[in-house]
Amino acid sequence: MGTASIFDEVPDIYKNRDVLSHRFIPDELPHRDREIRELASYLKHALKGYTPPNLLILGHTGTGKTVTVKKVLNELAKVAGNIVDISYVIANGTPFQVLNDIAYELNPQVNFRGISFKEAWNRFKKILSKEKVTIVVLDEVDKMLFHGSDLLYFLSREEKICTIALSNKINVMDLINDKRVLSSFNPIKIVFPKYNAIQLQDILQYRAKMAFYEGVLDEEVIPLCASLAALEREGDARYALDLLLYAGDEAIRQGSNKVTAQHVKIARRKVEEDFIKQSILNLSLVQKFLLLAVLRNEGASPREIYSICNEYLLKYRGETLSHRRLSSLLSDLELYGFVIYVRRGRGRGMGTAWQIYLNDTLDRKIVEEALKESILKDL
Repeated sequence: MGTASIFDEVPDIYKNRDVLSHRFIPDELPHRDREIRELASYLKHALKGYTPPNLLILGHTGTGKTVTVKKVLNELAKVAGNIVDISYVIANGTPFQVLNDIAYELNPQVNFRGISFKEAWNRFKKILSKEKVTIVVLDEVDKMLFHGSDLLYFLSREEKICTIALSNKINVMDLINDKRVLSSFNPIKIVFPKYNAIQLQDILQYRAKMAFYEGVLDEEVIPLCASLAALEREGDARYALDLLLYAGDEAIRQGSNKVTAQHVKIARRKVEEDFIKQSILNLSLVQKFLLLAVLRNEGASPREIYSICNEYLLKYRGETLSHRRLSSLLSDLELYGFVIYVRRGRGRGMGTAWQIYLNDTLDRKIVEEALKESILKDL
């Protein structure tokens, strides 16, 4: 008779918890057949040694962009054998930093530290195989474009390189001011639509069959996760999966062998907190300063927020940005759901003015703590 273990008392509800992770690439992607076929139709050129066109994958957070691209590229790698090289990176940094990451994915022995971008590019070209097509994936490309678009220019001018850029920003090309880059990159756009509640249920049902043992989930759990993601996160499948994952973990924490709607409601608070923190972490430093300015000066005009943000930038980075650039970044914060614009009348015959507030759906304390922690890491 074996010795009892503390783990024997922990409910065993998961068959494979990893299935609910964002990093998991499933065999099937419900409601993304069209996008898979379109990507495959362009990338198939690589199997004949031809360079596929540059692609720009657009869509809101949680619309399946990354997992779809990774799935298609995994399939391509299986059938391409030794005629295609693939480098996937999160493009969160300067063009130089991103180039270093791309090169490392292709050859871990490469290191570009201490040299100029031009020299790094010349070394990068030497590690490219003339016999192979190289596919470079720049996920979250808007973060790199904030620092410059030189890398896109050089990648798009090099033979045998196909660049696939992904972004949550529908207007990401507006970040490129260099006409040469716009002309040479010139991607084919593929837009991923938002999921609705029914589609999210299908996605969750598919993952849940692999993740949980039969009978673990109450029948209301998946519809609740799907409806919350559809209503509160505009069809964000990642949010829906997180709700289901956290609900399962909460059930285990409570010693339950069943996952219920109550576990989902508890998980919602935890996911919301993590979502805010991660979303803020993903912002650029300037956007964090803008958000901090709004948080500390709610009701201020856009011009006042720009001035306060520039005070932060001058103090900590020794630079300032134009109001036009800051206006674009502040508009992104509105798009991401961090801030809201409120139109106020100035009085009879005086016209109207805009004031900016933190979105009232966000917990101010969580936002402030996350901002302080994240800004300190950036400085």
